[in-house]
Amino acid sequence: MRGRLSLLVLAVASMVVIAFLIPLALLVRTQASSRALDDGQRTARSVASGIAVASSLSGGLDPSIIQLVVAIAGDPATSVFFADGAVAGAPATRSDAVALAQGGRALTAAVEGGVEVLVPVTGVGDTVVVRTFVTDGELREGVLSATLALAGLGLALVAGGVVLADRLGRNLVRPVTDLAATARRMASGDLAARVDPDGPPEMADVGAAFNQLADRVGDLIIEERESLADLSHGLRTPLTSLRLQAEMLSGPGSATMLEDLDRLSQQVDGLIAEARRRSPAAGPRDADLCAVARERFDFWSVLADEQGREPRRDIPGDSIPVALTRDELTAAIDIILENIFTHTPAGTAYRVAVTESAGSVVLTVDDDGPGFPSEKVVLRGASGVGSTGLGLDIVRRAAERSGGGLTLGTSPTGGACLIVTFGRA
Repeated sequence: MRGRLSLLVLAVASMVVIAFLIPLALLVRTQASSRALDDGQRTARSVASGIAVASSLSGGLDPSIIQLVVAIAGDPATSVFFADGAVAGAPATRSDAVALAQGGRALTAAVEGGVEVLVPVTGVGDTVVVRTFVTDGELREGVLSATLALAGLGLALVAGGVVLADRLGRNLVRPVTDLAATARRMASGDLAARVDPDGPPEMADVGAAFNQLADRVGDLIIEERESLADLSHGLRTPLTSLRLQAEMLSGPGSATMLEDLDRLSQQVDGLIAEARRRSPAAGPRDADLCAVARERFDFWSVLADEQGREPRRDIPGDSIPVALTRDELTAAIDIILENIFTHTPAGTAYRVAVTESAGSVVLTVDDDGPGFPSEKVVLRGASGVGSTGLGLDIVRRAAERSGGGLTLGTSPTGGACLIVTFGRA
């Protein structure tokens, strides 16, 4: 848009300047020619008047007096033609126009190299012609410099118009650019991003409308979180009541019912947790992987001791920030460790390690359990072991949001191995 506006102004300004300068240049040329001819006619009439006065005093057209008058005039381009063919003053060739002028008519005639101005002087029985020659150079004197000055002025006007158009275009485009940048920030998860309504009234209205839309999106997310909290309370309360009633039952069906209730409760918890995690997390995306990994390792170590597990860790003491919020990183690590406790028997050892590689950070968690039943467990809803199948999908998407990914493998003891790569903050 900015470039197109500049090109449009360049084209329009050029046409206007050209339409203005061409007639003006022609006018300058005409004025210069008229000025030179006026000077020549003035000189010729002056010499003719002098000859007429001198002739009246002497009683005739005396050649010696005419020579004196021409000498006094001092114009090297002035000549006087006598009727007998003699020439006084500057040497010149008698042209057809001179013959016409001797008939008593003043005239101006174009000849090779310029223009001759002819003024006749009539005496007693005789006529002389005063000739002043105006060269082509004199006719065009000052035209080139004036034309160049006009051309320079025209270029300056066009350049000034283009510069002003560029600045105007930048002022018009800047609000659009800011709006696009803010929209990309919102798309990346920064729901606090807002645009400063600026520029023309129409663009300011667009910016204000965008901010209203962003506010509405934020309100909807808050309402969604509140609805999820209500859903959590509304589902868990009847499930707890059903579980208490099932525990009071006796018979072979009670155990099956309790297992079904446990599975249903687990699926409800997983669905609610997944829905909450899908809401964009607030806060800076610079969580310290080492600090969070140590914190979650210590948290789960209490349960590991109760189950006779042997947890080990290899986590550097340095700070290694990754491109996730602390809540996102904590949830991902908790899911990984929770899977170990859920899908491996008590007493199974596990290990947590953090290593660095070029441009990324790697979290490795492996155990001595039976391993993954299938590589499809990382796909959404594809656990196949009685869980919701959402946990590892959440971990994978968190890693990808940071610029990394999730890889499944086998530990040295044949158990499961998760390799999570995070992008650096």
